[in-house]
Amino acid sequence: MNYTRISGAVLAFATALLLVSCHKERASMTLPSLSGTLKVDFPEYVLAGEEINVLPTGFYRNDETDTLLTLYWVHPITGARDTVRTETDPDTIGNDFIFEIPTDTVGKFTLSIYVAAEGYSLRSTVVSFTILNTELDEGSLRGYGFLDELNTFEDTRDSYRYYYTTAADGHDWMISNLAWNGAGDAFSGEEALSRIYGRYYTWNEAVNACPEGWHLPSDADIINLALAYGGTSSDGVSVESGAGALMGNIYMNGSRMWEFWPDVRITNASRLSLIPAGLAKLNNGKAVYGGLNDYAFLWTSDEVDGVSAKARYIYMDKPAIFVDAFGKESVRASVRCMR
Repeated sequence: MNYTRISGAVLAFATALLLVSCHKERASMTLPSLSGTLKVDFPEYVLAGEEINVLPTGFYRNDETDTLLTLYWVHPITGARDTVRTETDPDTIGNDFIFEIPTDTVGKFTLSIYVAAEGYSLRSTVVSFTILNTELDEGSLRGYGFLDELNTFEDTRDSYRYYYTTAADGHDWMISNLAWNGAGDAFSGEEALSRIYGRYYTWNEAVNACPEGWHLPSDADIINLALAYGGTSSDGVSVESGAGALMGNIYMNGSRMWEFWPDVRITNASRLSLIPAGLAKLNNGKAVYGGLNDYAFLWTSDEVDGVSAKARYIYMDKPAIFVDAFGKESVRASVRCMR
């Protein structure tokens, strides 16, 4: 057997394959690119089990703005590919597709979306989002540990149910910020966050926001609550200590909300479970949100004058419960209802 001849034949065949492969690679590298920029309207925060309607737009062949393209995405958790539109099916042009948010996980994920067209190179984009679950101690917010000892109350306006505790001051207090969407706004306009941080209200909205039978606490109510759990006040107005008894050592999607500080001993003895939801400052009607994970800020029912009212607030690194006057229509803040 002539091994030299066979080896030469194999080498020639391999060379031919390599030339074909290189030719295909060069052809692929020289494919024209789709024009435009892919745009996907996808919320930054979503609720577990929610269905998101997605309509990617912006890519097209050359100057054809309505070209039908193939569209598919890769699932952020399972890795499965799902084709939702094909360029050979005219019935799918212009249709949005539904992305179902998983029900059994929370956290931050990315969704990869791809657009393809015959004779063009593949284009893609990535959207990031955070999955939230509103079930206390079983979803995004964990660390309460006493919910089975509490009663619940249903707000008949939206059927949302709140846990409440009967505190040492003799009053019932909701242990979550009010989330009624008949007024106020969600943090940075992200509606999914309403069920996590509550909504943010101007004072004029806050005084009428609580459900029937409940009301906005007065400044004296908050002082008395703090004193009932060991807080101190030298003048009956300032509260120099006691913040830790009102603060909940709560975790949001696995991350501690109140940063640890040795000067603040978080006991949540009141079970009020305050979280550092921050606030929004209004400038010409535009809300600028901040202070998340830094401080809790609550309206009281006390007016100071025609344009301002009192609010109590707690910083992550200080044991005091501060008070000051803020514009009734210049700040959006959290609301805790009591009865």
